[in-house]
Amino acid sequence: MFFVAVFVSAAMIGCKETKKGMENDIDNAVEVAGEAADEVVDATEAAGEVVDQVVDSVAVIAKDVNAAVAAPVFNASFPKDATLASEVNSGLQTMVNEHPAMAKHFKSAYAYAYFPKITKGGLGVGGAGGKGLVVEQGSVIGSSSLMQATIGLQAGGQTYSELILFENKAALDRFTNEKFKLSAGASAVALKKGTGAEMAYQDGVSIFTRAIGGVMAEASVGTQKFKFHAK
Repeated sequence: MFFVAVFVSAAMIGCKETKKGMENDIDNAVEVAGEAADEVVDATEAAGEVVDQVVDSVAVIAKDVNAAVAAPVFNASFPKDATLASEVNSGLQTMVNEHPAMAKHFKSAYAYAYFPKITKGGLGVGGAGGKGLVVEQGSVIGSSSLMQATIGLQAGGQTYSELILFENKAALDRFTNEKFKLSAGASAVALKKGTGAEMAYQDGVSIFTRAIGGVMAEASVGTQKFKFHAK
């Protein structure tokens, strides 16, 4: 009986150890499976981040492409004054680059006159002058001289560019026939970096100015006169 009891006890102890060993194996297997699952999760998250980066990159590229497509390329040709034509093209491109909203205004306008550099100055009695090109449906039809005289409290000088957008042919014809006049109270949209470029036609025209340098607060377009020179 003693040997039987010893055998039974040994068998029971062996079973317990086997059971314990199996439990340890199961625990180890569960732990390994958990670690593998964590690695899968980490890999999935990393892949997701890569996908997000790719999506962001594609979005940036698409935005750049859309901007490039939307932005007009200015290539006005004026053999009589190639320097003026170059200044007009570069000035307009800079304006659109700084204010992308201007691109749609150019596309909707029938024609435009652009003066790349207007110099204004004076003390008490001021004056301004500049020369530009007039473009109808993408083709230069002539040049224009701008003149302005003002009387009032003012000091210092300013250099700026000016863009006149014509809504239709009738508005352009008034300009080329020199029947285009700006009242003393006429105003322009002053373009500044970081601000919008909203447009509203008044009597068929919309005017924008962009400061290049100087100390005057803003450029008034009132009393400006224009002389058109056909190409």
